[in-house]
Amino acid sequence: MNHELIETYRDLIGELEGSLEPDEAAIHGLLVEIEADANLSQVEQAFLRGYMGYHFLDVLTQVDCEAEFRGILAHDPDHDLANLYLGYQTFDIGNYATAMEQFQKINLDPHFLWSQIKIRELIVCCHLHLQQFLEAEELLCPVLRQAMELDSNDDYAHPIELLEALAEWHAEFSAVIGADAWQCDIKLLMDVLQKYDLTDTFAEQLAQISP
Repeated sequence: MNHELIETYRDLIGELEGSLEPDEAAIHGLLVEIEADANLSQVEQAFLRGYMGYHFLDVLTQVDCEAEFRGILAHDPDHDLANLYLGYQTFDIGNYATAMEQFQKINLDPHFLWSQIKIRELIVCCHLHLQQFLEAEELLCPVLRQAMELDSNDDYAHPIELLEALAEWHAEFSAVIGADAWQCDIKLLMDVLQKYDLTDTFAEQLAQISP
């Protein structure tokens, strides 16, 4: 894989995504450029099409990002980025069983620590949404402890999906794992949020789940 060229295009996509107003002409133009780039393999073009389709869902309506990622995985089941973004895409539409399957296939070692934490958080979320509460509990404390190990100056992706899942399922989850385990989880979660000064950001979710 031409990692350097892929990252160059991902940076360009990130710049477009970061704009206050999406430049539809520039988005379509970049897609055309990707599809015409002879330095990209068909698999690389398919990934970047899917990646753009995922990030510009309302603009690139002709791109079926799930189909792009699945097409890659049909030929290369271990394609890390395709597994990751198929996981993101299916998580976003509520297909948690598929999302978890994709996330669990990812080799986390090459990922930054904050990215490893986010993927593990999303796996916990999938277990919660699938009402697999014991499995969620087994993974929740380790991922929160891992978040505590990050340097406070490191990037830490906001755990919005985790907090929303806990807010939705807190009654059922706490009933299964028991009050003591639930209070321990919440204490550790609060420690993480306080470390990164996020308690006010997630005050609404915390109000729903605090014991």
